[in-house]
Amino acid sequence: MVSWSSTIFPLLSCHVTSILLASPKAMTVGHKVVLWRKIMKEVVAASPAHRDKLATSAQWYSAMTLTERISSLRDHHEEKLTADLADHEQARQRLQTWKEQNPFSKETYFAQKLAQVGLTEDDLFAVLVEPVEAWQARTPTPPSWLQRLITAFAGDHATSDVVLPAADNISVAFLQPFAPLLKQGLARLMAGIAALVPATAVVPFDPQTIVDLLFTHLLEHVLQQSIKTLTLELNVSRIQGRLQGETSEERFLYFLQQIAQPEGLWPFFQEYTVLARQLVETVERWELCQLELLTRLCSDWEEIRTTFLSGNNPGVVTKVQVGLGDPHRGGRTVAVLTWSSGFRLVYKPRPMATDVHFQALLTHMNEWGYQPAFRTMIVLDKGSYGWVEFVEKAPCASHEQIERFYLRQGGYLALLYTLEASDFHAENLIAAGEHPLLIDLETLLQPSLKLPATIQHEYPAAKTIGHSVLRVGLLPLRLWSNDEAAGIDISGLGGHAGQLMPIAVSLLREVGTDQMRLSRERIEISSLNNRPELPDQDVDVLSYSGHIIEGFTLAYRLLMQHRDQLVNEILPSFALDEIRCLLRPSKLYAMLLNDGRHPNVLRDALDRDQLFDRLWVAVEHAPYLARVIPAEQTDLHNSDIPLFATTPASLDLFTSRGECLPDFFERSGLDIVKERLLSLNEQDLTKQIWIIRASFTSMTLEVDGRTALIPSFKPSQKGMSNERLLAMAQAIGEHLQALAIYTDETVGWLNLTPANQRGWHLASTGADLYNGTTGIAFFLGYLGYVTGNERYTTLARLALKTARYRIMNQKNRSKTIGAFNTGAVGLIYTLSHLGTLWQDSPLYREAEELVVSLLDHIEQDQYYDIIAGAAGCIATLLSLYSVTPSDLVLEAALRCGDHLIVSATTMPTGLGWRLPGEDVPLTGLAHGNAGIALNLLRLFAVSGQERFRETALAAIAYERSLFSVQQRNWPDLRKMYSDSKTKALLSAQPNDEHSYSYMVAWCHGAPGIGLARLGGLKIDEMVLDEIASALETTLASGFGSNHGLCHGDMGNLDTLLTATQLMDHAPYQEALKRMVPMLLNSMDDYGWLSGAPQGVETPGLMIGLAGTGYMLLRLLAPDRVPSVLLLEPPAY
Repeated sequence: MVSWSSTIFPLLSCHVTSILLASPKAMTVGHKVVLWRKIMKEVVAASPAHRDKLATSAQWYSAMTLTERISSLRDHHEEKLTADLADHEQARQRLQTWKEQNPFSKETYFAQKLAQVGLTEDDLFAVLVEPVEAWQARTPTPPSWLQRLITAFAGDHATSDVVLPAADNISVAFLQPFAPLLKQGLARLMAGIAALVPATAVVPFDPQTIVDLLFTHLLEHVLQQSIKTLTLELNVSRIQGRLQGETSEERFLYFLQQIAQPEGLWPFFQEYTVLARQLVETVERWELCQLELLTRLCSDWEEIRTTFLSGNNPGVVTKVQVGLGDPHRGGRTVAVLTWSSGFRLVYKPRPMATDVHFQALLTHMNEWGYQPAFRTMIVLDKGSYGWVEFVEKAPCASHEQIERFYLRQGGYLALLYTLEASDFHAENLIAAGEHPLLIDLETLLQPSLKLPATIQHEYPAAKTIGHSVLRVGLLPLRLWSNDEAAGIDISGLGGHAGQLMPIAVSLLREVGTDQMRLSRERIEISSLNNRPELPDQDVDVLSYSGHIIEGFTLAYRLLMQHRDQLVNEILPSFALDEIRCLLRPSKLYAMLLNDGRHPNVLRDALDRDQLFDRLWVAVEHAPYLARVIPAEQTDLHNSDIPLFATTPASLDLFTSRGECLPDFFERSGLDIVKERLLSLNEQDLTKQIWIIRASFTSMTLEVDGRTALIPSFKPSQKGMSNERLLAMAQAIGEHLQALAIYTDETVGWLNLTPANQRGWHLASTGADLYNGTTGIAFFLGYLGYVTGNERYTTLARLALKTARYRIMNQKNRSKTIGAFNTGAVGLIYTLSHLGTLWQDSPLYREAEELVVSLLDHIEQDQYYDIIAGAAGCIATLLSLYSVTPSDLVLEAALRCGDHLIVSATTMPTGLGWRLPGEDVPLTGLAHGNAGIALNLLRLFAVSGQERFRETALAAIAYERSLFSVQQRNWPDLRKMYSDSKTKALLSAQPNDEHSYSYMVAWCHGAPGIGLARLGGLKIDEMVLDEIASALETTLASGFGSNHGLCHGDMGNLDTLLTATQLMDHAPYQEALKRMVPMLLNSMDDYGWLSGAPQGVETPGLMIGLAGTGYMLLRLLAPDRVPSVLLLEPPAY
């Protein structure tokens, strides 16, 4: 499946494919120009005899693609090939390699690929065996690209007087072998201009200089095509000692001189035939596209002057920026033209009707009373292309202008959401003072794709997300984050300069020397124009999220109010407009194009065919993509980013060449938007506002809720009555039911989830216990059990069924074995509980089957803790063992315990476990020694094996040694929160406890450690002082944050509650009676504040609604509702 996030946020291809040039400082601009002119003169044309010999060489035909070779066979009505298939081991190996690449190792996909082109596997093998001479024999006339290549280097008199514009970059000298080809392109363009001028009444450019303005783009494109291969050949020549010269620079120049000679150039072209063809076709596309641009400019000039200039004359063109954006349909790209008066105009080689109709819609919004009013743009639609006013980024002058900017952004978001739009990332938005302007409107009214039923079954909330405000691309979204990198945000609202690109690009280093090489490096995103600015002040979009929501709400309600006019009058005007369909992220295409310029695939076009077959990888999850792969590969062979289009009223898809793929879509964009308009309501408005708020959490890297969110936390006159606790728990249950998203057999919720400890992302609930459907089922099961309300139990069963389906059908099941973040282990824990509540013993058998699936992963565990590692697995297994004892389950738990013993690191005091990415063993219940020690003690209690107790006590000793008397707490030693002094723990104890961060939460700090010590109290009574300190710190600093379990008040409350259960100590009882009413009051006053940034409501167990509700049940019936934070077994 193509994920919604990758579909709406393509990484801009220019950042991936551009070759960034870094010239040596020693070379001046003047030196570069002299060098360029010198070597251009030294290109030697082939003699006539040599030219004729070259033209008849069969080697050129290795540049034929697979499609062209098949077409050649069919044109000649051949039923079989001429090659003898008996002994061609090289071709056999090549076929085997092709078949083994992903996903062709699954035979169905390779057969599907062959069926598309009408071949069998034997046919393809024959194609691989067939010699180039046979392909030449089937082609009586040399292909047009070869004829142009030979002609270009024949010293044709037509180009003898053409002078190439001077270049100011030494790296362009690399193009000197191709000078005749460049001159041929210039000559043909000049001839076209010469024919155009007499037929035009007014020529708005200088025919003598316009070619120079356009030439830079050609140089960049040819360099992009050839730089990898030329760099390789330079280094091969250097290594083989074939370069002459005293200095590195002289040897570089010698290489250029040699390769420019016929004896150097033609063997180069005949080795890299695909490159030779690409260069010829690149020049040809350039000349055609530039002549088309100039012709259209001339024919439209009077209309342009009337529309954009009130009839005035702007002078002559002084600058042309071509190649802006991705190339489509034969190399056509957006261009910006500048005239001598300063007037600028944008040329777009695509239909502009959608832009015209959108500006009309903005006018309607202004007339209906939207404030602040939208600025409309001037658009001239000419059918297959158009002209648009140029807009430039400008700063704001006041905070009031910033507020109006974001109010308008909220209005845009409502419009684009209603119009089922996508792809409004940072480069499609310009902040022109207080006016945000959308500069690319080709992705409105998107149709829906035919998705496999299994995808909707596994991810019931995914469709809701895919058709929400998040689809638009304006809202912040962090992409490509992992354990090493925070990822980047390229959204319209959140994208900003200075972020490191997630994918390395090719940088040319040591240019102008024989050491020149391409280096793969990550670069920063350059300046963007999407965010408003104040002079000398940073503008934080988070500070204006309220204005965005306000603008969104106003526009949404206006659209509701005028829906009839929209459906009946305005929307039909879009029906026949061409819109672009983004079937894959442009980033993927750009990466394939970049890889397609590697020398390894430029000797034979079949190698590029095999490379481009990577497109098949996504077909397993998105079967509809199989139909477009031939068109995608054709575009890629032509150096284009593939483009597909439709109209809002159609179900058909059209390729860049106009080929129709009928009935491609499930529903048309027009029908979807009509339905959207008719279904706008206050409930949907509330849901979209939640998604807007949730999206802004991705802009913070906070993952553990350290910011206090409860505005006031004051003593309450209301008591802690059972009725009040039950009513609040049931209210959460009802709210979860209202938020649920159903399919016929599954249920899911929209959710915020931590992403690699580096922020948050919005997604459908997963299957884990921590934040997923399993955890929600756990709460709902207990809610039904405590209340006797079968509705909650029914929803719990459906949520459990959904989680089981997800886990059982995962193709790449997680190999971690912790209780909370691993679906299978958390499901075992939940099955042990719900099987007990529901007296459903088959759930125990199902849990035991899952235990078998864990056995191969125990010794591979590297996380060790209760969240993701063996400690959590022990707790889960012992929970199951308590309700259905078996040798299998106990043996698995013992293996986990032994794994922890052998994996421990000896510290100056005690033992610890170093988690991936951390310098030292951590403290705490979630990820540190407290949770590991607790479960080793439990294992000792069940097994009686002393080694587990000894290891647990050593783990406690390490943690105890880190206790801060001043802080009355244990430090959070995670690398992201502690400085380099934590490394001292590897050899000695710290002497500056102020170096460390201290949390007061279940996951890290006193509440969790105190709870863990309470959990092991019956086994280790030496912890009473630590428990007292933990409770003291929890009461003093553990409340007023949020209502979650993991790092919120309800989790800290469990430490108090557990203490009252296990210790006869009146002050804890009094503290509990005092704290609970205050927490209930805060819920009444502020709603349920989750553990996500800004308290955004989430449904899950450990940071959201389910956990808050579960703790309310535990307060109501602590003897019947065990502590999930201790991973206690069922109470029975």
